[in-house]
Amino acid sequence: MQGFILKTTRAKNEDIIVTVLTEKKIVTLYRFYGARHSIINLGYKIDFETEFSQKAYLPRLRNVTHLGYNWLKSQERFMLWQQFIVNFFEHLKDATEIDSFYFNLINNAATLWGKQNPKRTAVECYIKILQHEGRLHSDNYCFVCNRSLNERISLVRGFLPAHPLCVHSKDFDAKTLNSLFTQKTTLFLDDESVAHLWNIMLEGF
Repeated sequence: MQGFILKTTRAKNEDIIVTVLTEKKIVTLYRFYGARHSIINLGYKIDFETEFSQKAYLPRLRNVTHLGYNWLKSQERFMLWQQFIVNFFEHLKDATEIDSFYFNLINNAATLWGKQNPKRTAVECYIKILQHEGRLHSDNYCFVCNRSLNERISLVRGFLPAHPLCVHSKDFDAKTLNSLFTQKTTLFLDDESVAHLWNIMLEGF
């Protein structure tokens, strides 16, 4: 079985509780002396087996293999990846059975992470999540004052649209945002704008 490590929590001694996103579910597993093993790390993709026991309240994480990427050698890219993964955990932490959409999305993102600005990959993924969950707001009104939007639009958490004066935030050209939401690409945005969207995304999925 393959999955991405969404969270690690220290238990007694050097044991670790590991939360893993697989294709169809989120599993919480126990790893004896996990703190000693560098392959048990937030954001890593792993191949693993589970072992069940009537004496243990959690199944054990066994036979772990790290499925690495070349970009992991870049500390900056890896730190950005871990920030991205933390948001995934917070968003999915109450779920058990999940749509394969989430695993496939992270898997594709991991492939692209070293090929372009990772913040662009993350923002594009977030747009896809919002659409998949029916939360992508393309309505032409401000969520604060309920009045029609103009040619300049600001975004807040959840990429909700608003008048710049209503939220006192960086604004975007309405046509550019429309392209972002419909085509799910940041190609039309400069790096500064992408960085701003990244920071909004980090407020929570």
